[in-house]
Amino acid sequence: MAECSNRGCEKDNIKCGICLSDFTKPILLSCFHTFCTPCVTKLTEGKDTLICPLCRAVQVLPDKGVDGLIVYPYVKETDNPDTNVMILCQMCDNDRIGVSNCIDCNSKMCFECSSYHLKHKIFKTHKTEKIEIEYPDTKSPEETNCNGATCEIHNKDFTLYCEPCNRAVCQDCITQDHQLHKSEPIMFQSQRRRDLLRSAIGAIKSKIAGLDQEREISKFAEQNHYKLCKQWKEEIRTHANRSKETLCKIVDLLADVNINKTDEMQKEDIKSINNFQDELETKKLSLLCLLRNTEEIVKRSCDGTLLNDYTFLYQTLSNAVTKDNQLKVFAPQFCFGNQLEHKYIENCFGLVKRGEQPNIIGASESHVYSLPIICDVTEFMKVQSFNVGNTIRSVFGVCEDQAWILHSNFRLYTTKGLANLHQVSGDNAEQILRAIQNEIWVKSGELIRKITIGTTNKTEEIVLMPVLANATCTVLDDNRLIAYCYQSKCFYEVTIDAESPISVNETTLKNIPVEEKYAALITTKPLRITETVSKHIIIPCGNKVITFDRNFRVCNIHENSNSSFRGICGDPYGNIFIVDSSRYKVCLFNSYGEFLHDVLVPEITSSIEDITRDSMGNIWLTNGSCVHIYSYF
Repeated sequence: MAECSNRGCEKDNIKCGICLSDFTKPILLSCFHTFCTPCVTKLTEGKDTLICPLCRAVQVLPDKGVDGLIVYPYVKETDNPDTNVMILCQMCDNDRIGVSNCIDCNSKMCFECSSYHLKHKIFKTHKTEKIEIEYPDTKSPEETNCNGATCEIHNKDFTLYCEPCNRAVCQDCITQDHQLHKSEPIMFQSQRRRDLLRSAIGAIKSKIAGLDQEREISKFAEQNHYKLCKQWKEEIRTHANRSKETLCKIVDLLADVNINKTDEMQKEDIKSINNFQDELETKKLSLLCLLRNTEEIVKRSCDGTLLNDYTFLYQTLSNAVTKDNQLKVFAPQFCFGNQLEHKYIENCFGLVKRGEQPNIIGASESHVYSLPIICDVTEFMKVQSFNVGNTIRSVFGVCEDQAWILHSNFRLYTTKGLANLHQVSGDNAEQILRAIQNEIWVKSGELIRKITIGTTNKTEEIVLMPVLANATCTVLDDNRLIAYCYQSKCFYEVTIDAESPISVNETTLKNIPVEEKYAALITTKPLRITETVSKHIIIPCGNKVITFDRNFRVCNIHENSNSSFRGICGDPYGNIFIVDSSRYKVCLFNSYGEFLHDVLVPEITSSIEDITRDSMGNIWLTNGSCVHIYSYF
């Protein structure tokens, strides 16, 4: 009997990016790259973080280590051989499915062969029987792996999409924490996000094809580079031979010097080209892995999981398709000197130097891959303005339409300018680092403290570090404190656990120096720093916005000589809003620190200092004692 497996004909060629073999219990990292569990285990021995070998993103390991990481949820289930086999016709070579069986011939037949069999004089007396095949129930990719996508708080299915929060919520969430938020059925947004991800998949495929082409071009460039260097060496020798009649010894010496210099350039250039080829291969492998995982997410993830992971995934895809690899190689070029004279021998002989025009190897600058912004903000709409009576030192948006404002004291205000009866003394307080309706985390000099609001306010010391006195801080969602001190030119990182105050020592405190050339760009104490959805750290300072990855390495610098960047905040869509106090503007950046455009802010005629966003999506701008409320929904 002729048989073939439905899925056995297709083989998945995607390999682990570490061992380059088939996956063994694959693990999905937060950067959406997948690796074998044994490979990740070996890579993280004795470490508390994992650096992705493909994109260099940093992931903090959970308490359980590698065992606490997410197992890749879209592994194809092993097919049942009894239900995944097609019976093919044995009478013809057309690979058609068998529909009947001739008992006398003991052969399976397709529909056409069965009809012919019954009409033929020799076979018309043969007995045939119909082949009954039970095919298992099948589900669409979107229906697969959707089990368990429920609200962690209420244990109910995600049925709605909250627009200000950009996440899937259940019906109970809407009636409680998201009561005043704009929402809609989840199916509309999930389908839109799937369509956008499919567009991103198409762009990634084009990008991968482009990488293959670029690698071939680089190989051709490598061959040409060998030929060009060889040609110049021959030219140098010829030129030297013509000059030897007058100054044999000097000319030979200069020739050897220049040949060696050409060889050094060649060695450097070929090494650069080979490294570039390796980078292209790694980039391709990275994109293939990202492509595979995105396709699986689009096809098989549930709506809730897709929506919750969408922003970071989409930003990752958007950054992947817009970021091009490029290598500029300035090939050696011999410059002939003037007519040889005894006193000008060296000048007349000439020397090897780089060409003025580079040979560009890699992506063309005119070829730009781009994806639409998830939530493009072009204009703020005015909601309200009010005056708090004292100069505002810090502002932090919290639940619904409320924000904590620090002036002479701490008070909770609504967008209508109404202040809560509870107020807390703001003596020595500099900045609000984290806040909810009844709790504030405050930086005061060397101290970070937590204030719990109630009938009797409770103050608790969290961290005490002398270096914090001149540092700008932020508290991340995973309870890590990140501080940057422009005087010591270092980042400081400490994990805030249940025990407080935290004992700061060499074990608990990480000290990460910034490269001198980048640290020199930060000349004053920044007002705020923030972490983006793509886990980048952004620092606005003076006329620059500097973006660091989670290894605290500079990955992007935006500069505008007419700007003075101050306050910063983000939203769940990956947008980063930065105040430009000199130009009375709010600038929009993406989560990778790339400037997108200015946002139109009506009725602003004076310098803006700080900015925050409440959970309803309202933007709070402050200058002096005034608060201006805007919305972009």
